Amino acid sequence: MKTLLKIVPVVLLLFMSCQKKELDSRTAEKMIIKKYNYPSVIDFEVFRNDPVHAKRMLDFRLEEKGLVQIRKVREFKDRDKPLIEFTELSKPFLLETTSQERGYKIQKVQIGTKKFDKIIQITPDTNNEKITLVEYIVKYDINDFGVLWPGFPGEKKEKAYFIYADNGWHIIDKSDLYL
Repeated sequence: MKTLLKIVPVVLLLFMSCQKKELDSRTAEKMIIKKYNYPSVIDFEVFRNDPVHAKRMLDFRLEEKGLVQIRKVREFKDRDKPLIEFTELSKPFLLETTSQERGYKIQKVQIGTKKFDKIIQITPDTNNEKITLVEYIVKYDINDFGVLWPGFPGEKKEKAYFIYADNGWHIIDKSDLYL
């Protein structure tokens, strides 16, 4: 009986260690969110002295919405002032800029956020049982400044590659698969 009690745990341990480790969607979701820092900010550089950027803002009615003021006529005394001025209403969308960017009159603006939505499919690799492909959807929430980047998708399908090692699942770059 004592030998049976010693053998059973060893057999159970061997059986559990030989089982294929499957990646579940909850673990994959947590790891994807952590690795790619979701939700993340999508930014756009506005060249405040560029007449093309000023015209785009006028065309998209950002001045009418009260987000910017556009200097339509520039006099000699205004030569150091930018064509585009951001208003108080746009302050929540303005991102930090470096001193060099400020010197060139560049302002980074948040045009939206990129958020993890859901996992579509988890597919183990048929050639390598330690690798699993996870396909998932990210959603883009665009704000009023999002019109500056035309054709921005509402959502996009992305892929993440996972590998199983001794200490669990890890996300790897696709280029690492071929090494």
